[in-house]
Amino acid sequence: MMRLLRGLTSLCLLLLAAGCATSPPPRPLPPEAICQIPLHLVAPLPAPKREVQRNLDMLQLLADYDSLRRRANADRAAIVEIMAHDAGDED
Repeated sequence: MMRLLRGLTSLCLLLLAAGCATSPPPRPLPPEAICQIPLHLVAPLPAPKREVQRNLDMLQLLADYDSLRRRANADRAAIVEIMAHDAGDED
């Protein structure tokens, strides 16, 4: 019984694989269907430039980096929104 089950499973998997081999290759997307992300959302952000000589300068540099992190997260959220909007258009 077990040999019969293994044989039927192997035959089924072989037929499924053969069906995939004969399918036509995927067609490329037209240029208007490709998502266009604005360059300012993916451009690298420059590091804050601040001369650190006192503790106050170090705190300000930390605040600058936090502001940069928030901007990068906002850019990522905008990219996710753009991608979700484009994915919704296909439906």
